[in-house]
Amino acid sequence: MRGRGAEVERLVRIVARSAEGRGGALVVEGRPGAGKSALVDAALEEAKGHLVLRVNGRRPEAGLPLSGLHGLLLPVQHRLDALDPGHRRLLADALRRGRSDPADRLALPVAVLAFLAALADPRPLVCVVDDAQWIDPESLALLAFAAHRTGGARVALLFATRGTPPEELSGLPGMRLGPLPEETLQALLEEAHEDIDPAVRAELVRRAHGNPMVALGYAAALAPARRTGAEPLPQLLPVPAEVMDAYAEAVAFLPDDVTGLLLLAAVEPGVAVPVLAAGRDDLLDPDAALDRAEQAGVLRVRDGRVEFDDPMLGETVRRRATTAQLRQAHLAMAGMLAERGPRHRALWHRAVAETGPDEELGRELTAAVSASDLTAQEASALLERAAELTDRPNRRAGRLAEASYQAWAAGQYCRSATLIKQAAPYVPMARTRGLPDMVDGYLAIGADDPVEGCDRLMSAARDVAAHDTGHARSLLLRAADAASLAGDLDRYAEAARRALALDADERLRDSGLSYVEGSMLAFAGDYRSALEPLRRSMELSERDDNPQALIRSIVASQRLGDIAGARRQTAQAIARAGARGTVSMVPQALSYAVYGEFWTGSVATAAEHASLGLRLSAETGQRNCAAHHLAALAMVAAIRGDADGCAVRAAAVTEHTDNRPLGLPSALTEWALAFLDLTRGRMREAATRLEELARTEPRRGHRTIRVLSAPHYVEAAVHVGAADRAAAALADYERWARATGGPNELALVARCHALLSDGDTAREHFEEALRLHRGGDPGGIEEARTRTAYGSLLRRGRLPSAARPHLRHAVEAFTRLDAPLLLRQAREQLRATGETFDQEAPASGLTPQQEQIARLVAEGATNREVAQRLYISPRTVEHHLRNVFRQLQIRSRVELARRISGR
Repeated sequence: MRGRGAEVERLVRIVARSAEGRGGALVVEGRPGAGKSALVDAALEEAKGHLVLRVNGRRPEAGLPLSGLHGLLLPVQHRLDALDPGHRRLLADALRRGRSDPADRLALPVAVLAFLAALADPRPLVCVVDDAQWIDPESLALLAFAAHRTGGARVALLFATRGTPPEELSGLPGMRLGPLPEETLQALLEEAHEDIDPAVRAELVRRAHGNPMVALGYAAALAPARRTGAEPLPQLLPVPAEVMDAYAEAVAFLPDDVTGLLLLAAVEPGVAVPVLAAGRDDLLDPDAALDRAEQAGVLRVRDGRVEFDDPMLGETVRRRATTAQLRQAHLAMAGMLAERGPRHRALWHRAVAETGPDEELGRELTAAVSASDLTAQEASALLERAAELTDRPNRRAGRLAEASYQAWAAGQYCRSATLIKQAAPYVPMARTRGLPDMVDGYLAIGADDPVEGCDRLMSAARDVAAHDTGHARSLLLRAADAASLAGDLDRYAEAARRALALDADERLRDSGLSYVEGSMLAFAGDYRSALEPLRRSMELSERDDNPQALIRSIVASQRLGDIAGARRQTAQAIARAGARGTVSMVPQALSYAVYGEFWTGSVATAAEHASLGLRLSAETGQRNCAAHHLAALAMVAAIRGDADGCAVRAAAVTEHTDNRPLGLPSALTEWALAFLDLTRGRMREAATRLEELARTEPRRGHRTIRVLSAPHYVEAAVHVGAADRAAAALADYERWARATGGPNELALVARCHALLSDGDTAREHFEEALRLHRGGDPGGIEEARTRTAYGSLLRRGRLPSAARPHLRHAVEAFTRLDAPLLLRQAREQLRATGETFDQEAPASGLTPQQEQIARLVAEGATNREVAQRLYISPRTVEHHLRNVFRQLQIRSRVELARRISGR
């Protein structure tokens, strides 16, 4: 019952109350496959010692009066003797004849209620009526009468129904099972089918529309090649027979004009009402058909567009249609859209209906991609169909390769890989030769070797430069990004110089060129010269519609010490990626956004960015980006003092980067481990790690991380008596900070000088650091750490009253930021000033990690799912869960859910 913890708890409470003599009833409503029956079964697992009666409605029996009541009571009819003679004769006669005398309209319901109450002695009774939509109305009316009157009885009645509950059940408490969130379905499929590629799994979840049975059915039916993404998924996936039959019942008896309208709505989801109105002819009145479809509850109009009440109904309508009917529907929709647009959809429907090569239509499709403002997914679909319409190998290869790139940009990694494999057998002309290299480069950057990806993109740039310098420029810029991810600054410089030389006239007008120029100078340590092109890049990116430009501007903002700008650019990059359908860009944006949140922002925000980015990276097949997010989560764990979590995430990054040149995530991971050592007081270990990080070879480390981590190295080195090395490391950081003028960075410079000084000089530097913290982003981790260090200095200087305000501020900040190890340090320093206070503990007595595990389990997650969410082992989850049960004095997950929800 993943994702249904609250619903299970509600049913369990009703069952439990029946044992206490406080009966109740509930009507569970949901779509086919939503899990209504499984939900009831889960609740019945808690009905130990109860008598359970159950009946399943069947459509053929829906017209047989009292057939439902007969099926429910059949196993216990021998106990009719428990009733008084009048009620016994009345109920037995009604069950035998299937009807009762009109004079007994009240007596029969009373007899049913009396019999249910008698059955509840000596054991409480639970009656389950499944598929209530097919139970005859007479039986439902009798059971509903009893359900309204069980308040003082040991009886619970649970009804499960598809769609709107029957009228007879009106007035009873209800609960609707909505679609499951995509994240929950992802976890469900991952546990049931571990071998399915994450990108394939994400596509199955998207197509299942929140329906767990459909998602599991899709997964179970996949052939091995499709499970790994080696072959594309079919347009229509097999739906479990019981779900298909249930949906088919909803449309089986509708008139022909309505089913014709449904097919049109199915081939163009979300079609505008005026477009359908254009299809009026002698055989179809769309307005009247739409009214009847709305009355039948299968279609609805929202914001002027026609939608299926349940998206799976649209799938069912398409499956029930013949090939000829589908082709005719596509042609009809093409004609409607030709009049009222959008034109590219009209072309797509014409292309789908075409049964053979059509060069002219193929050219129209490719022209529409260039001329229209399409999402990446729409462009990819048009190009793929255009490729199918040509029998010229060179043309087909070029279209498939471009469709593959657009699919990658849309986050459809599995489909992107399949499309480029389809293009491989063809030998493209010189003008299209760069496209396969381009897509292979993108795939290598995302999942395998960014250095290889960089080389492929530079090769593609050479192939296309002669006839498309703009395209060549974008390839070289992305090659530079790949080299930066790898930590290969020589390749970065090569790609940057080629891009700048290729478009010399554009360097002052293109945000990407300005970015690589500034970054190249920054990597070389010429920070002052880097400022102007980086600022220009940020300004130009505001007018650039490409999300990739905004992603670069996030990094540019951070290199300029502008954290507020980085946050603004992150929001814009994600918004633009969503508008353009370039889903693959979102985790890339988030992977850089976290740097602005670690120290001066919100650690919780950094954790949210990294967690979301990790999930999206997996769904879009970007394993290298996922490693970057794992490294960010390692840093979050280090800041929070979670040694186990930091170690597990660091190990996962190391496992991925062992045979891949991924200098950025590797360096970030080492920094996280060093910071954890720092917060645990292991200064020598921290200093050693950071010294090794500074000496790391290209592709295993990164210059940016070396610069950013310098203040932490200074702190560790001073503690172990290596002040000279600390001062040397600070020099490069200080040159960067003074060049940018960022208050956050200058505050750390002042703190480092304070640590390298003593007496009044040190105090002056600390005061300067605090002034700069207040002028930047106050309230972050580093300001609190500065106050801890300053308070410690004042305490050692026998100025406890001056130290206390700084240490109190640090205690409050570390408490708010959930950094327990740093909090402990600040508390120890505050206590050493003579201040006493009560050690606060969570109201539950649980540790923060136990609280997190308890909350996830209470929401319905399994041990395995919790382990995957928190990146710890299932055995560790089990260990913590045992301690949670013992601490809270409970025995089951249901009790845990009740305890958590009751807080």
